Order: sequence, then C-alpha cells, then structure tokens
Amino acid sequence: MHHRNELMGSARLEFDKIEKGRKAVGPLHLKADDLREACSNLPNLKEFEITFTQCPLDNDLLKEVFDYPSCRKLDRPQTYSNLDAIISSLHGVPLTSFKVDRLPLEMFRSKDHRNHWFTHAQSFSSLETLNLTLDPSGLQGPGSAFRAVNGLGRILQLATNLRKLKLAFHPYSSENSKFALSFRELFYDFTYKQLTDLTLEGVSCEEEDLKDFLARHGATLVRLRLGGRGLAKPFEVSLGGIHMYEGTFKSLFTGLRAKIPKLERLHLEGIFECEHHDLPSHEAYNFYPLTNEDWEEVPRPKWVRSSRKTISCSPFEQYVLRGGPYPGTALAQQSY
Repeated sequence: MHHRNELMGSARLEFDKIEKGRKAVGPLHLKADDLREACSNLPNLKEFEITFTQCPLDNDLLKEVFDYPSCRKLDRPQTYSNLDAIISSLHGVPLTSFKVDRLPLEMFRSKDHRNHWFTHAQSFSSLETLNLTLDPSGLQGPGSAFRAVNGLGRILQLATNLRKLKLAFHPYSSENSKFALSFRELFYDFTYKQLTDLTLEGVSCEEEDLKDFLARHGATLVRLRLGGRGLAKPFEVSLGGIHMYEGTFKSLFTGLRAKIPKLERLHLEGIFECEHHDLPSHEAYNFYPLTNEDWEEVPRPKWVRSSRKTISCSPFEQYVLRGGPYPGTALAQQSY
C-alpha cells in the first residue's frame, strides 16, 4: 500500500509538471507558422505520425492509466484546429507515410475542415502508407455520418499511389460498438491501383458492399487484415472485429478465394458476427491475434481462455487460400 501511494504521488507530480508546461507553451495551432517552417526545412521528412493514444510520460502508473480508453480525454475543437495546422504545414511535403491515431471523424462533416484538408492534402499522392484510426463518437445521427464519410472519402482518394491502407474505427463513446460503413459512399468506384496491404477494423457493413470493394483490388492485394484490438483494455478480448448487417461470413470468405487470386495472408481479430439470429446461417466468432500489423508472430495473449471461446483464425485463412471444407460450421458460437 505504501509503495502504491508513493507511485501515485510521483505520478501526480509528473502529471502536474507536464500540464504546467503544456499550458505555458499553448496549443499547437497558435504556432502554425513555426510548424510550417519546421516541416519545410526538413528535406528528408518522409514519415509523419500523430497520436493521441500513447502516454507521453515515462511513468508506469500513468502508462497503466492510459491503457484505459475512458482515461484519454480529448479537447475536440482544439484537436480540429491542431490537425488543420499540421495538414497546412505538410502542404507540398512528399511524404511516403502518414498515420493518425484518433482522428475525430466529425471534422469531415464540416465544409471548412473538409475543404482545408482537401486543399492541403494534395501531396498525399506521394503516400505509400496511410493509416487512419477514426473516432466516430462525435457524430450526431445518420446525416452527420453520411457527410463525414463523404468528406473522408474525398481525402482518401487523393492518396492514389497507396500500397498500404488501414482504416480503423474506435468509438470512444461506446467501446463495444462498430461503425456502420458503406464502402460505396466512401469510395464510389474508386480503386487503389497498387494496393498490396489492407486493414479494416471496427466496421459494420454489408457483405456484398465489402466484397465488391475487396474484389476491385484483387489484381494487387496480397495481405488482408480484418478486425483488430479496437479499444479493448489490456485484459479484454479484442473488440475491433467486423459485424455484417447483411450477408454471411461463409459467403464472404468463399467469394474472396475467387476474387483475390494474389492473396497470400489473411488475419482475423476480434468479435465477428452477422445478423442471422435464429437461422442456421448465423455466425459468431471471437478471434485472438496471431500476428501484429507487420505480420510478425505474437505470443498468445493472457486473456485467451477456453471459457471465452476465443479461437485462432488459421482455419479460415487456410480455407480462403486453399479451399476445403468451410471451418465455420464447427467453430461458430451462437452470439457474443
């Protein structure tokens, strides 16, 4: 107990120190000119990453607290301004990689933010890797979501030379939910001509819509990751799976074999479920991760237990790549 009190005391001191420093420096968007000058004076700047989800302090207790999504506070209006300033500063910088972890999706609902990004993100055409983890919890209703997705799509379609794309949805207001995404609304009939790696996480979609989007990339797609950790706490099962409100996983995975002939790897993670309750075609699975996003093997997580009915995605990967009997029949659960 004494040790814990000491830890909490030192964490509080460190937090107060950084908070004072942050207030003294002021928000990033007020230094937009300095930021633009800094970026233009870095001729070798190729990779850029923005994160609101990694603990900035070297303190074990604060890192532990930061593992809980509910403890990560975000000043949304200030974040919009900061992100706008960053995008301005990158205008004309030939980046190869751009990543944001926790991008408020409602930004793209606003005409001003949308046009600002569209103007300054023209240099996205040089990108090979684009990795966006979006927070849809600031959206209010379907109309708001439609405009935001439409605006996001305009930005995504600027990155014409992508080889690796990750789109993840982390709904901070409801950590177990999935974001209802229409690939038709996001991309229309747009295709990335060089896309080899695709990761989709935390979405609810229609089978045919998803299959059409994947099939358009059948000529180049080599590695596909569906699902991920999502906003799971360290001891929880992965929450970033895929939900289908129309169609079945059996039909999806059977279709992929013909439509993505170059596929070499498939990884599934999180809770996968389709809306066929009370029907024999209903499927629900809970996949634990086998590899990280660099396709390196990871040890089996401590939270994997038979009581949670967590399973490996290997049989599904084998089915999509090589055929044989569909493994889902034996492995499906009733619901999660």
